[in-house]
Amino acid sequence: MNVRNHIHLTGNLGADPKTVILKTGKTATEFSLATNEYYRNAQGERQTRTEWHRVKAYGKLAEVFDKHLKCGSPISIVGSMRYRKWVDKFEQTRIAAEVIAEEFTFLGGSRRNRTEEMIENAHQEMMVAEPEDKKTSSRRKKSGGRPKKPTADIGEVIEAVEALEA
Repeated sequence: MNVRNHIHLTGNLGADPKTVILKTGKTATEFSLATNEYYRNAQGERQTRTEWHRVKAYGKLAEVFDKHLKCGSPISIVGSMRYRKWVDKFEQTRIAAEVIAEEFTFLGGSRRNRTEEMIENAHQEMMVAEPEDKKTSSRRKKSGGRPKKPTADIGEVIEAVEALEA
């Protein structure tokens, strides 16, 4: 049996992500995620139950979340559950459940708009050098490059394969 700490949540951000740089230099992001469950009560009326989850991410994933997520953003998170235990100022033992994000999928909005935005941001962030002329092109011209016509027809190839198999 494969036993694994695995959770998959799909919902909307309750607030903008909070991002900090840890003492180790690693980026950490934390946000709340609302998930909805729909059911019918005894009278047959549709009801909604909203659960709030605390999500944390570290490293590159935290940087992506900080850059692209905002309050209300729909997202699907895959990760693991962690429980943090501490003693508060009133000497009460507290336990908090947190989801440590490992994978994600942005939901909502068109993929095309998101892709165009990412390309635009990438063009603003990087400079592109002009490519140098390749020296291989002159060698191809001298040697003739690839043949224009096939060197063998399909019948010859099939006969050669059959001969090898025999």
